[in-house]
Amino acid sequence: MLALAVAFTVAGCGPGSGDHADDRRPSPSRSAPAGILLPGNASPGELTLTDDGTLWVAESALAAIAQIAPSGKVTQHPLPRGAGYPPIPSDLQESPDGGIWYTAGDQIGRLDPSGTFTWWSDDAYAPGNGPGARSHGPGFPDALTLGPDDTIWFEHSERGSKVFSRADPKLGLKRITRLRTQFSVSAGGMTLGPDGALWFTQQEEYDAKQREGIGRLTPEGDYKKWPLPKDSAPNTIVAGPDKALWFTDRRSIGRIDTDGHLSHFPVPASTYPRDITLGFDRALWFTTDHRVGRITTTGRMNLWPVRGAKELAGIAPVRDGSFWLADRQADTIRHFTPPR
Repeated sequence: MLALAVAFTVAGCGPGSGDHADDRRPSPSRSAPAGILLPGNASPGELTLTDDGTLWVAESALAAIAQIAPSGKVTQHPLPRGAGYPPIPSDLQESPDGGIWYTAGDQIGRLDPSGTFTWWSDDAYAPGNGPGARSHGPGFPDALTLGPDDTIWFEHSERGSKVFSRADPKLGLKRITRLRTQFSVSAGGMTLGPDGALWFTQQEEYDAKQREGIGRLTPEGDYKKWPLPKDSAPNTIVAGPDKALWFTDRRSIGRIDTDGHLSHFPVPASTYPRDITLGFDRALWFTTDHRVGRITTTGRMNLWPVRGAKELAGIAPVRDGSFWLADRQADTIRHFTPPR
């Protein structure tokens, strides 16, 4: 059942309005740089902030991952290059044992803080066989997340089907399940749900009888899908504090609980909401065009323009209540503190 919810937008109001959780938010830090300029044409997208304060940034146009220290120092890590497709980084995920995991073209890998890569690619791609023809290869992964068993789970393609596998730096890649369907998942489009299952957004389904939707996969490999309205284009997804999943789609923020009940909250004057994350104030925060938005679990929404921003993509929360933002068009990482 699909419910359309009305979002109340209050321009310019601080996030603490009517929300007692915000009253306990620590004062914003003044030590972080306001903006970090990356090399030209970096096209930053996904962000991951690790516990030591290091910010990791996927730079799709440079085929690299930037490592930004709390001081603002930037270290570039060009991705390893095999004989296959260009390693264009898309998704990032903090590793349980330090460093990060990433997806890039036909490659999945791990980058540790020292700059060492462990990676797998699908170099034996054969034209006409379809992406991911090798059953032991990563087959063009798009998204990944920390799974219910504390290993990295990722999705990829194999002979016209969608496959979910897990990755381990010592044991390699191991299939979880293969679905007899095909679709794509956006970077940031997978997350572990409050029910211990994997939840993900489904785009661009090639079977005309199917529609875009939200998918769920249990550790046992049981799969279920909830269709979305036509041309929803679901993007990123995150587990909320209310035992539900929150996601971005075309011009709205969506919510689905673990029973499959759907709601949508339109975002005013928005081209396409991008990333969404859970803030330390237990609200959902998202990027859209040149603005940052906040929505509570009751649907109350605030939006703020970010000075100088052109095309905001990734968002990462900081414990002091501020956020790191990736400005794709300006090749800049911005530090944003919401007004009170």
